[in-house]
Amino acid sequence: MSVSMSLKNRHTGEFRDVPLGSLRGFNEHWLPACERLGLVWVPHFSGGALTVVPDELIGPILQELCQLRLALLGAEQLAWIVERIDSVLAAFAETNAEEWEYSFG
Repeated sequence: MSVSMSLKNRHTGEFRDVPLGSLRGFNEHWLPACERLGLVWVPHFSGGALTVVPDELIGPILQELCQLRLALLGAEQLAWIVERIDSVLAAFAETNAEEWEYSFG
């Protein structure tokens, strides 16, 4: 199984997928880092709780992703997570929440 961010255009139906990693990789590497930082929303990426991200959670999720990214920048063995975070941040930056629906799972 894998964990990813999905984006769906509300008007055209266009679908995009941004992979975050395997479920095992998420559980073994993302979650411990999230716990150390006290993150609330990023740990839910794999559990299906964010099958549709409410608009009011986009800001807090972006803040947590930036916090996690900064914490992992010097950890060479976790550079792959930083790359995945960059991909998620780019997906949010390239789209508009009024036109796109976001989900994690």
